[in-house]
Amino acid sequence: MNNILSYFTKQIDLNSLTKTSTIKAKSFLDPFSFNHAPNKNKTYLVIGKNLISVGLKSLGYHVTEVDGINKNDLTIEGLIVNGTKFDYVIASDEYLTYYTSEVAQINAIEQLVKVTNIAFYTTLKDYKNMAPNQRFFYENFEVKTDSGDAVVVRKRDWNKSDKQRWLYRQWVIQNNKLFVADTVECRSMYFKQLAKFSSDAGAKDFQVEKKIMYKPLFSKSYEYIICISV
Repeated sequence: MNNILSYFTKQIDLNSLTKTSTIKAKSFLDPFSFNHAPNKNKTYLVIGKNLISVGLKSLGYHVTEVDGINKNDLTIEGLIVNGTKFDYVIASDEYLTYYTSEVAQINAIEQLVKVTNIAFYTTLKDYKNMAPNQRFFYENFEVKTDSGDAVVVRKRDWNKSDKQRWLYRQWVIQNNKLFVADTVECRSMYFKQLAKFSSDAGAKDFQVEKKIMYKPLFSKSYEYIICISV
């Protein structure tokens, strides 16, 4: 799949970004009331390609990845079948918006609950109060590499018949060349929706962090961190 991460991993060793990765990991560990001391021997599952697993490992945590930077054959479905659970699960980068129907989003939340012992974390933007200019274009982001500086451009093309869905388009301009990432179909998710769907799936508590926010890799677009205890 042609995506922004795969484009830049050919030019940047993500495992060398220790400081950045620990900041991103600690943005999930610090705000909430759970004791995340590494010596507690808690287990962590990180879903998706991001720096969070790199940061957690550098801080001394026991981490497993699904669809992460380091390739393996693990899947959420496989973990559920085997009855494998983790104390904490982190599904960041608006994980739940990468499903094209409400039913699929509900199923994804139910899966997160099934593989979690204590709490899972995810991130969302505030789609209800989003400024008009933010609905379509993300703020451009510059990435400095040894191969030349690059600019990342991101845009949402909203579906005309379903106002909750959009096509997520991304481009990289580098050395007067254009890289076009694969278009991804997404669907918005609101805080109240997530709270209800999580409760319906058996979760006990829902918290949105208001001060510390998460910024995805190669982006200037901040997201709210949400902690859901099970």
